[in-house]
Amino acid sequence: MGMIADALSGGGTYLKWETPGTTYTGVITDVTMRQARKFESTDLDFWDDGTAKMQVVLTLATAYRDASNPEDDGSRQLSINLWSGQKKALIAACKAAGVAEPEVGQEFTATHVSGIGNAKAPRVFEYALKAAPSGVAAVLEVAPAAAPAAAANPAETAKGLLAAGMSAEEVAAATGLPVTTVQALANLVAA
Repeated sequence: MGMIADALSGGGTYLKWETPGTTYTGVITDVTMRQARKFESTDLDFWDDGTAKMQVVLTLATAYRDASNPEDDGSRQLSINLWSGQKKALIAACKAAGVAEPEVGQEFTATHVSGIGNAKAPRVFEYALKAAPSGVAAVLEVAPAAAPAAAANPAETAKGLLAAGMSAEEVAAATGLPVTTVQALANLVAA
């Protein structure tokens, strides 16, 4: 999808949380703050005192692809409410990773623990954040809102990520290359 199509559709492809136990992992390519929308509406959401309800929106480079969309590069977005359990889960993930906040180049995992996503049964999440080895963001050549898969040569990007200490699975998720290809590249980097 192009930038205009993304904007018209709400800004990107969001992760789907249909059943508890669903887990997604990807490398963060963009972190932004925005005002939340009212549940099942496009209206902006506010607290009773008029203060805007805010969310952190992470864009992740993932290994997930929609087979019906040949242009799907695996880029997915995740909104994290800055109130209730989602905020607490994000703070816990940051503390466990020894970082102040999520940043581009870090690996992020979100797991849907329980709930169906309504007022009576809100979704509960657990998050895990893995601080990136130094220099990974530079190796990825990540510009805001750009996915690592958009790099000129995914094999060269994969070699750089492997040299920076990422696992074959992490590199596969970040570049969109099959794990077997990344493992073969890892053997070349090690040689």
